[in-house]
Amino acid sequence: MLKHAIISAAAAALIGAGPAAKAQDAERLPWGAIKAGNKDGTIPAYSGGLPTSTNPSGFKKDAGFWVDPYADDKPLFTITAKNFEQYADKLSDATKEMLKRFPNSYRLDVYPTRRSASLPEWIVENTKKNAAGRCKLIEGGEGVEGCFGGTPFPVPKNGHEAMWNLILAYKGKGVWYYGDAWFIDSAGHQVLVNQISNRADTAYYDKNLSPEAFYKAGGPYFLNSNVYTGPARMAGEGNLLRKWANPIANPDKTWNYSPGQRRVRLSPDAGYDFPIASSGGVQNYDEIFMFSGRLDRYDWKLVGVREMYTPYNAYRFYNAKPEEVLGKQHINPDIPRWELHRMWVVEATLKQGARHTVPKKRFYLDEDAWGNGMYDGYDATGKISRGYWQPLMQMYDKQIPFGSTAWEFDFATNVSYFPTLYGNNKGLFVETDQVDIERFYSAEGLARRTQR
Repeated sequence: MLKHAIISAAAAALIGAGPAAKAQDAERLPWGAIKAGNKDGTIPAYSGGLPTSTNPSGFKKDAGFWVDPYADDKPLFTITAKNFEQYADKLSDATKEMLKRFPNSYRLDVYPTRRSASLPEWIVENTKKNAAGRCKLIEGGEGVEGCFGGTPFPVPKNGHEAMWNLILAYKGKGVWYYGDAWFIDSAGHQVLVNQISNRADTAYYDKNLSPEAFYKAGGPYFLNSNVYTGPARMAGEGNLLRKWANPIANPDKTWNYSPGQRRVRLSPDAGYDFPIASSGGVQNYDEIFMFSGRLDRYDWKLVGVREMYTPYNAYRFYNAKPEEVLGKQHINPDIPRWELHRMWVVEATLKQGARHTVPKKRFYLDEDAWGNGMYDGYDATGKISRGYWQPLMQMYDKQIPFGSTAWEFDFATNVSYFPTLYGNNKGLFVETDQVDIERFYSAEGLARRTQR
């Protein structure tokens, strides 16, 4: 049971579709966030986010990294194992568990709240069209139709709509990632598990397409090609993912390439709670970007909105080298910047007869940028079993509120996993080139890129 109070009558009205919800429309941003600040003044009113003209000292366009525009901010206060109870209603269960489990080394440095998220005007206009009724759930909430180029359901009425807002959150149309994945084992050893060259594309945010053309092509909202460049034992391996707006008509697919077998093979098990091999078993396939894949195994409930302390404006985290990020048993607490933000809360409960290693989940999704937030996972006894934190980093020159990188903690094994750390690699490049979608995201294309 969710024991924490849902904030304010305005926030409570978010779930409803009646006059109370309609009365709030004038106070909302097009993507559903409340424009006003909170009663205490600890969350400011939205004032447009970081403009594309933001240019902090040292920033170089298309260099793969973004300089922190808030580097001069100082923490307001710190939350520790000794005082966290007074902030408990604003902390996720996983965050509280980290403070309790590591009382001498884990803490939250809380900074002024900066509502930095901003979207291009063409995405705002598409979001308005989605909200006007062209966007609909289909297949019992498993798929969508009509949605295109913006937040699908700015003021969601149920859990499925909120989760599609997360799944289809704007991360750029085409992005190259160059980074490293690390984990910290239970003994405190820091292990480099892979180095990647990763390309992701989505036709959902292709300005040159119409909604009709997007769905005629099957609705490919996530195409991803990953090639491992290191360490030596993994160099040359790769995988390819395709995900569609209607996974019933077009099932999600994953292919893997193994240098030892010298062939690309379809991986039918790569989904749900199938563990990602390079994560040391910490991360499941459906935990990529907090959630990825089919919605069919859970009942989804939209709970409401809460004010939460969450990692945010993660420039320091994104730019740091692994030796700065990785602590003895968990993330170095000097690295995350925590802020107070309003977050949509969605609970997922495993359906009767369905199977999953995480039978209950709770998601906290940022009101200003649906692709950022936190996730709590629970075991069959209702005990917290894992936590996932995915902070925002506004790419100000690109106008993309990006889930820059993330970390996950498995409480059963005391292992931390960091899917992508950029500081020792080239970084991230957004829409700096184009690829032939059909050829690049094919089994043959993966084979060409992984041969060695």
